[in-house]
Amino acid sequence: MIVLLALGVLTTPEPFFPEEKQYRSITVYSETSIGQEMDSIMAEVFERLDAVPIYDPDRRFNLCLCATHDKFTFFSRLKRGPSRIMGFGVWGTCYVNGDLLKELAARTGGKPKYMARGGSVVHVATHELMHGYLSDAYGIFASRVLPEWKAEGYCEYGVNQFVAPRDSGYTLPERIDIFLDDGQWNPTASTHRGHYVWGLMMEYLINVKGMNLQQVMTDSVTRDAVYQKMMDWRESLRNSN
Repeated sequence: MIVLLALGVLTTPEPFFPEEKQYRSITVYSETSIGQEMDSIMAEVFERLDAVPIYDPDRRFNLCLCATHDKFTFFSRLKRGPSRIMGFGVWGTCYVNGDLLKELAARTGGKPKYMARGGSVVHVATHELMHGYLSDAYGIFASRVLPEWKAEGYCEYGVNQFVAPRDSGYTLPERIDIFLDDGQWNPTASTHRGHYVWGLMMEYLINVKGMNLQQVMTDSVTRDAVYQKMMDWRESLRNSN
């Protein structure tokens, strides 16, 4: 009964947020007024989603923006998960920790770009929504047993693969160099640095090698082998120049 009650609260956020607005098939819930800033955020979210093959424009999702850490913690505890995270999703509803994102943005100055550690609501919201689309496309049970590098890497790929390569200085080879540059990272960034390179690995497999979702998710595609092949590819480009 307690589990069912918790799931009911998590998947029915309307009573807990005074503001809501529909954006295509995604309903945004917020503690603060929804205006032009949110319109811009969602425009950027859809810019990314529209470029991902598994995006289903008819799939309905709730996106809940928690302005305070206390509000986010209330929901994360219902899920029995950690509260010092940027976001999570459960059964078609995604939650974003606005307080933590502001803290990270102030600490990192938004660097490196194109990763959650920069404190971008667009990045975190798109990433959590991507988990839902991946679950629909690959199967709810199959997606849950995927290696972490594939599940998280594909979601990072979905966030970045359309926008980052078009930004001067942030092509895939240049972002590989950012990953390798210890000066771009501090000791507390180990988790996010892993997610960053997993996204690059997925981008390499899909955009460079031409593989599709089913191919990259097969057991024969392993993390260490893909990492080495991607690094060899980067080195070959460096040598050719």
